[in-house]
Amino acid sequence: MVPEVSVEAWQRRYESVQVPAVVREVTSVMPEYDATAPPVLCVAGDDRGANAFTQTWLGHLASRGHEAHAVSVRGQGATPKAGGGTAGRTHDVVQAASRLPRRSILIGHGFGAMYVVHALLRYPAAAAVLVAPRGVKASVGRPAGDPPILVAGCPDDRKAPEKRLDAVAAAYGSEPLLFSGIGHDFMTDAGWQAPLDAIIDWLQADKAV
Repeated sequence: MVPEVSVEAWQRRYESVQVPAVVREVTSVMPEYDATAPPVLCVAGDDRGANAFTQTWLGHLASRGHEAHAVSVRGQGATPKAGGGTAGRTHDVVQAASRLPRRSILIGHGFGAMYVVHALLRYPAAAAVLVAPRGVKASVGRPAGDPPILVAGCPDDRKAPEKRLDAVAAAYGSEPLLFSGIGHDFMTDAGWQAPLDAIIDWLQADKAV
């Protein structure tokens, strides 16, 4: 069960992390009606940052009842490099999540999944999804509050092969959700909507959030 710690308390706790300060780019799409589902924060692993999700995912997440947000961590999109390495980018994810109105779902793609995994050690997410994860190691540690975690990917993806998907999912006591034919870029490759709908269905099931 997620501990009852306010978002404000987490924000104060992790503002003290010693990494260079940076003004982060955050893109948001709000649902047309009052959302009761947790907000979603998306994190990319490449230079596009938040822009990786603006064409398709954010609007679709909003249409399914979630506040949809994407952050560009330092060195991505319109966010300055600032330094700090993985620790700095993890800090950016934690800070972006802590500024949302409610405890949020974190979704990371590619190396963005690695930043999410590290952020989960600090931020008690409602749930997390690791899509085509890269750089994720099972030895990182247990997430705060033990949220449900889904691993998703394509068995034909050379950047995140099925063997890695199996290993990452096993580290969290589950099996990966596999989608054939989608490629590595789940946000813009042809056929993106069916995997995203399956991910949202999992998030909205009673077992998730």
